[in-house]
Amino acid sequence: MRSPKASNIFTARWFPMRSERARIDRRLSIPQVAELPSPGAVITFRDEWGGIAQTFDLDRLGVPSSLTMLLADAFRMSYAGAAEATQKMCWKALRTFARFVFEDGAIADPADLTTDAVGRYLVWLDRQRLPAGKSWSISTRYGRYLPIKIMLGWAMRNRADEMPRQLKFPSNPFSGRHRTPVPRRLSAAELKGILRACYAEIDVAWARFEEGRIILARQPDAVDPSELEELLHKIHRSGKGMMPWGQSGMARGSVDRLLKRHGGARILAQHLHLTVDTLVPFFLAIAVQTAANPDSLRLIRRNCLAPHPLDPHRIVVDWAKPRAGNTVRRAQRRTYDKRRRYAVPNLVEKVLAMTAPLIAHAPPSERDHLFLIRGNRPAGVGVIANQTLDAGIRRFITRANQRIAAWNAAHPEQPRSPMPAFAPVLFRGSVATQHYHVAGGDIRAAQAVLNHARASTTDLYVRGPETQRMFERTIAGLQHRMIGWITARQDSADDAIGSNGQIERAKTGPAEAFSHICINPLEGKALGAIQGRLCPSFMSCLSCPGLVIPIDDRHLARILQVMRKLEAARERLDAYRWQSIYAPSYRILSEEILPDFPAELHARAEHIVATLPPLPDPE
Repeated sequence: MRSPKASNIFTARWFPMRSERARIDRRLSIPQVAELPSPGAVITFRDEWGGIAQTFDLDRLGVPSSLTMLLADAFRMSYAGAAEATQKMCWKALRTFARFVFEDGAIADPADLTTDAVGRYLVWLDRQRLPAGKSWSISTRYGRYLPIKIMLGWAMRNRADEMPRQLKFPSNPFSGRHRTPVPRRLSAAELKGILRACYAEIDVAWARFEEGRIILARQPDAVDPSELEELLHKIHRSGKGMMPWGQSGMARGSVDRLLKRHGGARILAQHLHLTVDTLVPFFLAIAVQTAANPDSLRLIRRNCLAPHPLDPHRIVVDWAKPRAGNTVRRAQRRTYDKRRRYAVPNLVEKVLAMTAPLIAHAPPSERDHLFLIRGNRPAGVGVIANQTLDAGIRRFITRANQRIAAWNAAHPEQPRSPMPAFAPVLFRGSVATQHYHVAGGDIRAAQAVLNHARASTTDLYVRGPETQRMFERTIAGLQHRMIGWITARQDSADDAIGSNGQIERAKTGPAEAFSHICINPLEGKALGAIQGRLCPSFMSCLSCPGLVIPIDDRHLARILQVMRKLEAARERLDAYRWQSIYAPSYRILSEEILPDFPAELHARAEHIVATLPPLPDPE
């Protein structure tokens, strides 16, 4: 029996005393909040740091105000998290749609955005022409239609009271969008020429930057400083580590003369940090080696390098690609041997050092990007823009062709081809095509380089006239080897495919007996056969659905010889025996196989029949 004390302890432990705290009201309540007014027709997209990334004023479209507010809300809600390039594409589509609304004249408010209006917009897009008179490409028309479809779909879900009762879109208004003409591909020689020019300028740019770092590491009051040292220290102080815009804060008279003596502001800036002219060779060399999408590479982060988990001599290069996967992003990465002088990791490390002085001047949202530059306008430091990169590439091509012209003048016996005009968008497909050719037509090699989920996507990159010729040669070789196996030609594997696609035979193989794999029906190797006696499965191969007979005079001669042997046996053997055993084979030879041979082969085949060894008599 428990003591009262123990009972009290038990009670106190499991039934505590009621607390004196106030009761908490845990009932759910939804406060009544007044509907927020529409933010207006001016749309401002901000970056992750809160800074203004882009601003669009939909009042400039010139459409009715009710339609303007609807499109503004749809634009704001549908593309708030999209990339800047996608937002710009939507803005272009909105301006195109505004032109259609003005010319159509039948859309005054959102209720007029019916299925018929969408159809009229598609017809209107088909009528648009370029200044040269050519119609818009399918990709351009699709790019002007898709954002409008997305925004109207949002309006049907969220502004149903303003929209028509039903709005339907055609399932595939731009069929054949992916069957575009094959783009130009750069050859292996052209890619190597671009890399050669890049490496030459990279060496000069890095040597100039290293010279600047050594000069700036010295004290400015060193004994007998050179003119270049004094000038760099003065520029470094006035520009806070970079070339100031317009040499502000510096005495203009004497400084201008010094700048000209040392190559000008463009050359002196290369002693301090990365510039457009020194960025371009690094960007192109990395783009060729990685086969990356140009815009993804332009926005690559500074933390793109990682050590290889197994090989200490290799470095992993990782970059982001917005469209790499639907729901799960596939990593865009490749490994490189850092022992190679111009390997991507070594180039990235040099760019990291050359852009380090610019990080403090860049906006917070762009400080973690690799390709930072000090622009030619007083807009500050940031990621290089597409237009600036294109202009730098044009100057790079001009400089490379000048060096090639000087080389050809000095070495007329070893001329070099001038560098063609190109754009970084050509690198991805060109590099994939070269990997495809080196792999002997294995598309999986190119697929691994481009990191595609489906081989059909990679096919769009490697498709071209040269690839088609390689494909045809490969198929011809495989078909030749297959026929050689069927006809028991043991030497077919030694045959080669010539440059013109023709078969170059190593030697002549043994002759077959009846146009199939049976060489000697008296050999006795088949199941149930006895050596010296006719094979019990003689002629049954003719009924095989996989039988392949080459169309030439030699095989036709074999068929004619067999048919005549069977016709002679019909007069000698019992009619029932011939009808049950040999008639099916004779019917196949005469009705299904013989008509496939052209008439001009029969004359040559008749001459060959007389030279063939005799066949055994059917029993």
